Amino acid sequence: MKKFKFLFIILLGGLFSCEEDFLDTEPANSISDEQVASTPAANEAILRGIYANLRSFGVGNPARVDVDYGQKGIMAITDMMGQDIVLNNFNWYIFLYNYNGRQQTSSRTNIVWNTYYTAIADANIVINGLQDKEFRTASEDALLGQALAIKSFSLFNLVRVYSDTYIGNENSPGVPIPDRVDFSGKSRGTVQDVYDQIIPDLELAKTLLDGYSRANKQEIDKNVVEGFLANVYLETGNWQLAADNAAAARSSYTLMPGENYATDGFDDINNVEWMWGADIDNLTSTTFISFFSHFDSTADGYGGVGFGFGFKMIDARLYDQIPDTDLRKAAWIDPVDGNPDFPAEEGYIGYANVKFIDAGGSFEGDYSYMRSAEMYLIEAEAKARLGDATAADVLFELVSNRDPGYTKSTNTGMDLVEEIYLQRRIELWGEGVSWFDLKRLKKPLDRTGEGSNHRSFGAIDIPVGGDFFKMQIPQGEINSNPNINVGDQNP
Repeated sequence: MKKFKFLFIILLGGLFSCEEDFLDTEPANSISDEQVASTPAANEAILRGIYANLRSFGVGNPARVDVDYGQKGIMAITDMMGQDIVLNNFNWYIFLYNYNGRQQTSSRTNIVWNTYYTAIADANIVINGLQDKEFRTASEDALLGQALAIKSFSLFNLVRVYSDTYIGNENSPGVPIPDRVDFSGKSRGTVQDVYDQIIPDLELAKTLLDGYSRANKQEIDKNVVEGFLANVYLETGNWQLAADNAAAARSSYTLMPGENYATDGFDDINNVEWMWGADIDNLTSTTFISFFSHFDSTADGYGGVGFGFGFKMIDARLYDQIPDTDLRKAAWIDPVDGNPDFPAEEGYIGYANVKFIDAGGSFEGDYSYMRSAEMYLIEAEAKARLGDATAADVLFELVSNRDPGYTKSTNTGMDLVEEIYLQRRIELWGEGVSWFDLKRLKKPLDRTGEGSNHRSFGAIDIPVGGDFFKMQIPQGEINSNPNINVGDQNP
């Protein structure tokens, strides 16, 4: 993998003037691991740089205005490859929507690869400096815990994008795991190898962050790590640990009022159920190269009425499954009755989403990466798979908040799992989980079935486990990494 070890250095000069002597001891591009290990300010700067990269433009390289704006851009990438979002115009996102963007020569697969491996390389610097210290302070434990969590989160997303889902594919090709000290390219190994790195590191991070009080929701704390673990254990089929971590992760959070779901806009990090995200303001906004530029139907951006490049719409078949009593249904424009707040004469169309709205209209809407609502759904699914009768109670707590007409489910077993899956599709629409769910639950991509409103340029079906459920490894990695050969490439 490419050597991103020193990307963080440019942050140090302005942030920590008190460390001027440290910065002057060696050239900026050759700060040693020993110096980093002995300088808490440098470790803090690295982590701030990683968090900044996760909401910034251009880290994925080559820079693309549709998806290269960090974590939220990658969430958009995967969603556009699913079936619950309909692209109504042959424009931005088309090569993700029609699956040409998964090919090894596409800039889109580069963006996912480079964004996460950049984060891993920078996190490894903190890990190198702190993990082997005989004595660490509480603040150093917190720094190490965050670095381990970032590395694990990045590996988890990489293995889900470039490899098969875990269950039944443990010995399938995985993704390279960068060594802590040796930055040379590694082989793909197996899917099991990757999870054998992810899980212990996350469990250690959970311990290290116990008692840590973060400065803001842009940082990772123990609850966020528990959210990571809940997702990882759900992926690997450890239902009890998935349920336990999901319950713990959401324990410090409440749900927003159900009526706010379709009116909140999902643009404010202070929302009571947001667990982790990015606080975007006029200094950190990437303007037109941003999530709201592409997903806010009301914006003068690439995805709204302003430029007319194409709404992000809901699959009609999914919309039809949302009860009229469900307050979330108003997050999309009714294809028959419309919405008086978003009239057709102004260019709005049926099924277009009005879930994501930047209230300020200046592309300064905050980014949500994790919400407590997802934890309810993970806990409910895991308990349903365990045969735990309280699964329906957990689901009811969430869905009754959104739908006053909802009654507690009498389903059990896989019937309840399917009901929870439907609720995942509704609740987490546009939040980067739908494509991963298709893979994890071993479901086909179905865009051409009866009642579909997917356009002809995206009329693609993929069977369960189809090769198109994996992006190809970027051509640049194949060319530069001697331990990954042409024969190691995904079909």
